[in-house]
Formats: sequence, structure tokens, C-alpha cells
Amino acid sequence: MLKNLKSLFIVDDAAEEKKETPKQENKQEEKEVAQKKPQSSNVSPKTYTNTTGTIDEKIIDKLLGAIENNNLDGFDYLEFKRAIKALEKIPMDEATKYRSAFATASTLGVTLEKLTSSAGHYMNILDTENNTFLKAFEGQLSAKVGNKEKEIVQFDAIIKEKSEKIKQLTEEIAKHQGQIGELRKTLEESKSKIDKTQNDFKISYLHLRSQLEQDVEKMKQYLK
Repeated sequence: MLKNLKSLFIVDDAAEEKKETPKQENKQEEKEVAQKKPQSSNVSPKTYTNTTGTIDEKIIDKLLGAIENNNLDGFDYLEFKRAIKALEKIPMDEATKYRSAFATASTLGVTLEKLTSSAGHYMNILDTENNTFLKAFEGQLSAKVGNKEKEIVQFDAIIKEKSEKIKQLTEEIAKHQGQIGELRKTLEESKSKIDKTQNDFKISYLHLRSQLEQDVEKMKQYLK
């Protein structure tokens, strides 16, 4: 079952806290053994937790589900890991647990090569799932992010184009405003000249007509 398989890879924090604290002498013994043995390759998943990502239970279930669906027949890496898990509560160091579990497995004809080969098989299963995820992720990234980035580039181009047009139109408006100013100045000058000409004509006309009227009056007066 997936739950049992999951217990082989995910450490239950609550269960860890319930474990009794070993005696001081056992601690010292384990410390000496740990200094002598090579560092374990069985790294806790918690090692990979960081500020940008964390272990997701649903993803773990999916990956372990793929392993479960491709479980090899017979005693292999998974059965060996279960045997190690069964020795968890027995007070012995890790190396002894591995040797003890392997001794039992050896009676079934299991070899180190078979264990590492089967572990490699499950790594390949995980790698396949990883590749499938990456392809799907790239598709989603392209659909949800890539297209948005293209739209941003397009809008940047539109903004740049319209900004250039606004600049051009602003310059043209300023030019037209200058032309309007010149035209208004010319108009005022023309109106002033027309008004002066009109006034001059009126004064000249009235002056001459007045002369004619005066002459008519004098003729009437003097030529009776």
C-alpha cells in the first residue's frame, strides 16, 4: 500500500519526538560509530526544504505511486528498505542494521548488485516522472508565462510607437500653435490697416463732401 511505502521515505515528526532519549553511554557509542563510518547516502527529504520550495505531500504520493506501480517482483531494494525500517526500534547503529537486513536477504539469494540495480530501477522511475513533470511544466510556463511575456513585449512596442506619435503630434501642435500666433499677429495687423484705411477714407470723404456742401451753400448765397 502507498501508506506503507510512504513510511519508508517520509519521517513522522511526531513519532520522532516520542522516541526515548538514549542513555549518555549509548550516545557516546553512537557518536564514535558515526565518526568511523562513512556518511549515509540516505538523506532525509527535509534536507531539500528551502525558502523557495518544500516537500509537497501530494507530489510525494504521486512519485511513490509511480514506484508502487512499477514494483519489481521478489525481494529487491524496497523489501530491503522495509527490513531496515523493521529494525528501527532495535538499539543498533545504522551499519549493523544494514548488515543484519542484508544477511537475512542473502538467505533468499539477494545480492548487493541486485539491491543497487533495483534501486537504480526506481531512480529511473523517478527520473521519468521528473522528465514528464518538466515537459508539462515547460508547457504551462510557455502558456501562462511565455505568452504573457510576448504580450508585454507587444505592448511595450505599441507604447513606444504611440509615444513617438504623441511626441510627433506634440511637436506638430506646438508648430501649429506658433503658426496660429503668427496668423493672429498678421490678422491684427491687417485689421488695423483695414480699420485705418476705412477711417482715412471716411475722413477724406467727409472732408471733400463738406467742401462741396460749403461751396454749394456759398454759390446759393452769392449767386442769386
